[in-house]
Amino acid sequence: MGMMPPEDAVDYLFEVSDAVDVPVVVRSTGKLRRPSEARWKSVVDPWPAGGQLPGDGLYLATTTWRQILQAATGVGRDLAPWLRKTPWLAVNEFIARVAPLQAYLYMKDVAGPNHAAGRRLFVSAVYQHGTERSAHSAFGYHLGMTMAQWACVGMSGLGSTRHIEAGGPNGNQGFLDASLRLPDLWGTHPSPRLPWLVEAKAGRHLGEGRLKDGKVQLNGGSDLMIVPHRQVLCGTSLPHRKRWEDDYLFMTIDTTSITPPPPDGGSAIPPLGPPPDGAEDHIAEDVEALLAVARSQLMAYQAIAFGAVEDLRLIPVSRARSARLRHRTGSLTPVEHDEPTREIRRRLRSDSVTGEAALRAHGDASDFIAARLPGIGLHLGMSRRLFAACAALHQAQSEMPVNELVFLPDFVRPHHGVDDEEREEYSRATRRAYYVEEEERGFRLRADVRHGFAQADARSWSDLLSGRQVEVSTEDPEESGLLEGTTAETYLAIEHSEPVLANARERR
Repeated sequence: MGMMPPEDAVDYLFEVSDAVDVPVVVRSTGKLRRPSEARWKSVVDPWPAGGQLPGDGLYLATTTWRQILQAATGVGRDLAPWLRKTPWLAVNEFIARVAPLQAYLYMKDVAGPNHAAGRRLFVSAVYQHGTERSAHSAFGYHLGMTMAQWACVGMSGLGSTRHIEAGGPNGNQGFLDASLRLPDLWGTHPSPRLPWLVEAKAGRHLGEGRLKDGKVQLNGGSDLMIVPHRQVLCGTSLPHRKRWEDDYLFMTIDTTSITPPPPDGGSAIPPLGPPPDGAEDHIAEDVEALLAVARSQLMAYQAIAFGAVEDLRLIPVSRARSARLRHRTGSLTPVEHDEPTREIRRRLRSDSVTGEAALRAHGDASDFIAARLPGIGLHLGMSRRLFAACAALHQAQSEMPVNELVFLPDFVRPHHGVDDEEREEYSRATRRAYYVEEEERGFRLRADVRHGFAQADARSWSDLLSGRQVEVSTEDPEESGLLEGTTAETYLAIEHSEPVLANARERR
């Protein structure tokens, strides 16, 4: 018999159509073996609430597909050095991050405890029979990074992550050395205020060898750290080739707390980070939190402002952010469960509100911008003030006087006939030059982002969107054909026809 839901079972989304369960094994023992099938298939305890990585144990994390896709959109190589000049290509990068998940995964019913969704993620026949080994490897990279972001940011309260190629915590330029074996990502957890180094691994029947390799990369990052921090090794295991129809996706999370010795025999350096409760809740008073969130949403801004997007519109969202439910399913609050937002939309429909001015006259409503990304049916958006902050960040980056052909030595300039390794070295050198320049302009960059954020309410959406006009959408979630989710400053929606969900419905 499955365990009964806890007293605060409102946090569990029994009826949400994209709810899905992910078994997660959390360990701090240092034993990096693949858990036995009997262990990871017997998980029944729910993922605890609270925005923290739980202690050692086996957990059945109930989440939503939209939360997983939010993780996919927010993780990967930082493209700022190139998108500052070609921002419309942000749409292409989002397609590259999301489409593999839609192509190779599907949901299927799996019996579980009463508090669970009763669906889990499997690889599809397209993945099993329609792809070559190289495609499996590429998918493993996307899936591993996505699930690490989901586990750390979406479920455990870590602030937004940055790819390690962009430099380490607190502007540590040592992480720009491409010759070192380093982890994939870093972020800062608000409580306690500790940097996390995150390495993602994924593959069929992920075992001890790959996990130990990830630990080596984490140790390489720790060698560059001078402040207390946490290592987090996220392993996403896909089924063995012969079990692909019976085994489902599960994760291992191996974590280690590290306290480096004080440099030069001095006193210990205290941990750093944004204020408690998460970066988005403090962007009005903390410029570092604002910059971190603006960086994490910069590609979404570039897609909306410059890309070939569809269905550009204003989304009314309740200002009562502090009253929103903090779900165990992740950082996104499904709009189906955001009653203040639904009530605002009902009133706006009753008043026939379609324009920006009328919407802004309703003091309890925030006006988010949103747009549909073609090809993947994903809708992304953000608040007015975050959009303005991202616009300022993009402008500041586009005006940076970095010219890689001047800064880079001749031997790494691309030319006809170069091989892939030479091109990769050129790309690395370009990134290094860019990030060094950006770090040197950090004070001006922060001032520009703060100014853009502060001036947002004085600007119209037409001004922010270079003259484009947008209307208000007040549809109810049950009628819109969308499954919507919000954080304090961002918006994401998926369509009921989303491939992974459609496959699940067809199998029932």
